[in-house]
Amino acid sequence: MFTRVKEAVWGTAQRWFPDRQIYHRSDGQVRYFAISTTVQISALLGATVLAGWLCFSTVSVAFHGQAMAAKEHEIELERVESHRLVAEARATEATAISLMESRMEEFDRTAYEFQMRHETLRQLVEFAEQLTGQEMEPSPALADGRILMAATPADPTPREARDPLIAIAATSSGEAEDQITYLMGEQDSVLAQAEDATEARLQNLRAVLRLTGLDLETVIAENRDTTETGGPFIPISESGAFATSSVNLDQAFSSRIARIASRLLEVEELEDFVEVGPLGEPVGDNYRQTSDFGVRIDPFNGRPTSHRGMDFAAYRRAPIEATGPGRVIYAGWRGGYGRTVEIDHGYGFVTRYAHLHEIDVRRGDTVERGQRIGGMGSTGRSTATHLHYEVWYNGSAIDPERLLRAGQYVQQG
Repeated sequence: MFTRVKEAVWGTAQRWFPDRQIYHRSDGQVRYFAISTTVQISALLGATVLAGWLCFSTVSVAFHGQAMAAKEHEIELERVESHRLVAEARATEATAISLMESRMEEFDRTAYEFQMRHETLRQLVEFAEQLTGQEMEPSPALADGRILMAATPADPTPREARDPLIAIAATSSGEAEDQITYLMGEQDSVLAQAEDATEARLQNLRAVLRLTGLDLETVIAENRDTTETGGPFIPISESGAFATSSVNLDQAFSSRIARIASRLLEVEELEDFVEVGPLGEPVGDNYRQTSDFGVRIDPFNGRPTSHRGMDFAAYRRAPIEATGPGRVIYAGWRGGYGRTVEIDHGYGFVTRYAHLHEIDVRRGDTVERGQRIGGMGSTGRSTATHLHYEVWYNGSAIDPERLLRAGQYVQQG
């Protein structure tokens, strides 16, 4: 079977590719080449294989080129994407750096403001410590029992700035900004307490001194007019640590500092008056009041008369004391007043102590509140041992009761 198929195929090949001879004549000689069927078939197969290989190679090269182009396109897309990611990363980095720089600048400004606020508060405290004053009893009551002031300067109601737990959390936080923010809040709390205490002190002083019935602004102005001082006017808000232009503080904080400083100055002025004004008691021992200020019946002739002072009775030579610091401007005999001492306290106030048994001071002496200036007696136009006490303000006699009542709420010492 196989032999027949082989012979059939070989026969077909011989019919298609019979043996051929190629003749070649050169120089009178004839030569030929025989090409057998086998050679022809081999050459055909070789040519077919070569052609197939060429086609395969061409197709492979074509498809490879497309694959390479697709790969290059993919690479290009990846390159563009990588460039975009790099650009975004750089932009993000630049934004982060800018944000960090901004935060650093903000932190520096906050730290600087905190430092300035701290320095301002320190100087405010030093300024307040320079002011001198006297402790006061609880606010005086009016005749009907009403209280003039509910708060006392010695124990103002403190403000709670923050919850204690929040304060502990803030101080234990590692964030510097949180700590500065917390400390600035504490500064505000201290400032609020100082403001409350100053305002309470001021209002209490005003309430006490209002009992004198005098115009406080006029009284204070009298002292300003007689003090040997001068110089250009520079508002406190424009000087030193309180100047809004010298430190970079917010307007509210600066205004608050200036307001407290102004209140402190007013407290100082009122306390100066409390210290030097005739607010003490003229008798240094137990006494009784025997006559009021105003119109009364004269004890000698029984006719109405103007009594320009108050009378206080005690035992002979009972200590008579200066009701405020000042300078003795008269010490001697003065007509119906008998032995008399007159003291100039400043602010337009002069006190007179009459009917003394003896005088312990001389004209020109400087005395302090509570200092003995003489002994109670009955010299001059007097019916019995007593002190006639007068208070003069800018040349006019005023009721000493008002000053004595105000002095009852000023703690001596």
